[in-house]
Amino acid sequence: MADTPDDYLWDGTGDADVVVQRLETVLVRYRSADPPPPLRLPDLTPAPAGWTWRTVAAVAALLLLSIGVSWLTYDRRPAVVAEPWRIASLLGSPTIDRAPAVSRTRLDAGRWLETDRHSSAILDVGRIGRLNVAPQTRLRLIESSEGEHRVALERGSIEAQIWAPPGRFFVETASATAIDLGCAYTLTVDDAGTGTLSVTAGWVGLEHRGRESFIPADASARTYPKLGPGVPTFDDASAALRAAVRALDTARGAEAQQAAVDVVVREARSQDAVTLWHLIDRVDRSLTGRVIDRLQVLAPAPPGVTRDGVLSGNRAMRDKWWEALGLGSAAWWRTWRQK
Repeated sequence: MADTPDDYLWDGTGDADVVVQRLETVLVRYRSADPPPPLRLPDLTPAPAGWTWRTVAAVAALLLLSIGVSWLTYDRRPAVVAEPWRIASLLGSPTIDRAPAVSRTRLDAGRWLETDRHSSAILDVGRIGRLNVAPQTRLRLIESSEGEHRVALERGSIEAQIWAPPGRFFVETASATAIDLGCAYTLTVDDAGTGTLSVTAGWVGLEHRGRESFIPADASARTYPKLGPGVPTFDDASAALRAAVRALDTARGAEAQQAAVDVVVREARSQDAVTLWHLIDRVDRSLTGRVIDRLQVLAPAPPGVTRDGVLSGNRAMRDKWWEALGLGSAAWWRTWRQK
């Protein structure tokens, strides 16, 4: 018999449901490793009025059956230990805490991996992906566990290829944290702490002190010390639009932003709606209406989303408009932030 749409929910067969998979990703950390607590049977004597001994026996049987089912279905597998980070291959003479590294060397939490201009390395990120470390790069492993892998990139360039569920791999920099949402990307940080992130597959979230950017495949964004993530632009957008957005990343006040907003509104294509969406809360309030009006032309707001509501900072409306862009739901990101 063919699998039904609900089979995945009950026994893992059939087509995977995206919502259920995301719930599994969020809730797996709360799985208990302890046996279920003993079930105390209620005092059935004396039986409630109208109950016969057959009724009491039936209730007892149901209670025993539920205990048996709980025991049989209880996950008694031992907790899975995270696979350590190791050097899969290297070129030249990378070091770990200034000692020469060799193939299959472990990188433990707290230790620094460094390459000079003549060396590079490829790291196995546990069992969830690979990290290509370019020359003249310095990074430190912060944490490696089954549910989270976190590394700090002080300077240099890395190329990440992650195949774990979203929200398992993090790269901290001086100006933002990159959160993997199932992706492949390159992240470069200069000596001043300014970063450039370019996504080749999937999505990456950038976050710093509540400021957020979501970068899709074939798009890039910069990060800035003290300011956090900038606005993403597609790599094939016009040079004028990309330059204007970079100016808006750091410009403050209507007078400084006016000319750049004019360029973005003029140059934006329908696929650049993602850039306009991010600019809603990045430009001076006196210019926000122009950004919203252009976004409305390129990607009309869905029912329930109003101009005044978005102007007033209604987060639910902005999230609903995001989902109407066809770029995925904002719900998972909000759930991850709450977790």
